[in-house]
Amino acid sequence: MANSYCHDEYCETTRREDTQESSDKKIVIGLYILFLIASTAIVWYGASIGVYIDPAVLN
Repeated sequence: MANSYCHDEYCETTRREDTQESSDKKIVIGLYILFLIASTAIVWYGASIGVYIDPAVLN
C-alpha cells in the first residue's frame, strides 16, 4: 500500500488530484469564458453600429 497512510489498523489513501489535469481543466474553462466574452463584445459592437444578426441565417 504505497499510496496510503495507516495507523492503528486504519488506512486512508493519500492520492491527490493530478495537478496537470487540474491545470488543463482551468485552461479549457478559461478559454471558453474568453470566447464567450469576445463573442458577446462582437455582437454588442455590431448592434451598436446597426448590424443585427438574423436568426434565420444561424440555422
